[in-house]
Amino acid sequence: MAIAQNKIRLFLLDDHLLFRESFASLLSAEPDFCVVGQAATAAEALREATATQPDVILVDLNIPDRDGLGLLCVLRAQVPHAKLLVLTGYADGLRVKLAFRWGARGYLVKTSSPDEVIAGIRSAAGGGVPLSPEIARHVIDQMPREKQPDEGDGGGVEALSELSDRELQVFRLLAEGMSTRETAALLTISYKTVETHRVHIYRKLSCKRPADLTRIAVRAGLVVP
Repeated sequence: MAIAQNKIRLFLLDDHLLFRESFASLLSAEPDFCVVGQAATAAEALREATATQPDVILVDLNIPDRDGLGLLCVLRAQVPHAKLLVLTGYADGLRVKLAFRWGARGYLVKTSSPDEVIAGIRSAAGGGVPLSPEIARHVIDQMPREKQPDEGDGGGVEALSELSDRELQVFRLLAEGMSTRETAALLTISYKTVETHRVHIYRKLSCKRPADLTRIAVRAGLVVP
């Protein structure tokens, strides 16, 4: 079957057949996605992903024949151009830290909404670092605390801990350059609600302009410069 050019080529690794098949069907309905392969085991993933050369590989860390974290290292070596996006039920800080150390380019939990996962895939494919809100908090907690923010740069990484989960989601999207309307559409909330969150975010982070948001997000590792 011919694959349309310019589509994001996806590969799914998850040992739960029903979840994997349902998710593959959901993703295939997106006009810019193409699911080029699936696997239930590490052995299948290494064989098939090497053959299909996807752009993004969604990796569940709980697989039967190999440690999921260790598999990230091997996938990164064998399919170096693919972005490895973890999609798992684990949300503990140690796994998050090791996943990024061993090759992950994003980390989402399975309690995420379909829209959040779809947005995360697009972000990862474009060079972003998609994170579920609780994962973003682990990343923030691991960052060294800034003694003093640069003048005019806002409140720095430390102030991110003051944001609610929804404010953190809005912050990341705005920091990546999305407009208020684009953010509202992506999160399926109203324009007015995003504007309210934006006002609160600017106040909590002592920001004056969009560039301040981006600088803080880059320092925190939530956005790739």
